[in-house]
Amino acid sequence: MSCRTPAERPVRLLPRLSATEKLRFDAEIVPHLDVLHRMARSVCGDADVADDIAQESFLKALKGFGGLKPGTNGRSWLARIVHNACRDHWRSKAGRGDEGWDDELQAEVEALGAEPDWQPGIIRDAFDDEICEALQALPPRWRASVLLVDVEGWTYEEAAESLEIAPGTLRSGLHRARKVLFARLRDSVGARQVGARQATQAPNNPPDHGEA
Repeated sequence: MSCRTPAERPVRLLPRLSATEKLRFDAEIVPHLDVLHRMARSVCGDADVADDIAQESFLKALKGFGGLKPGTNGRSWLARIVHNACRDHWRSKAGRGDEGWDDELQAEVEALGAEPDWQPGIIRDAFDDEICEALQALPPRWRASVLLVDVEGWTYEEAAESLEIAPGTLRSGLHRARKVLFARLRDSVGARQVGARQATQAPNNPPDHGEA
């Protein structure tokens, strides 16, 4: 299953909302359901589990939307629901609690040595199953951080709010996560960078080799 497969929308459940709430829900939540599924898929790794979490998160959002104050950041609120659902699944798996959920990656980064040439735009423009799989090398919290900031283009502040951590903690953790992820993707991302650079530097017109 592709990381970009959108979450199915069980619209048959929407009549639970009042007419006014449904209009708000359609405007503030429905446009971000694709992010809901990509986040669940990226954090959990397992497509079937991600489908269950995406569906569960949608239902929680539907149930709790009536209490959401107008003006609240809808997509951040939705991402927080998904993040918490993923964390609950992680905690229940083999009864391990939060162990490994947000490891700081210090040892991994020290082992990598030199700073890689990280260009998040390459990830954003070419997010695919290969990158989604490589994210599994990161602790779950930092998978979500990379997805929200480097793929979805969210600000540090908005992503930090969704993940319920301080923006400074997000920045430092994301810096380390990028290094680990880039090391996993060095060859494929490097090829994309070269291709993009060649495309940018290519002349507007093909060279004139003369008439045949």
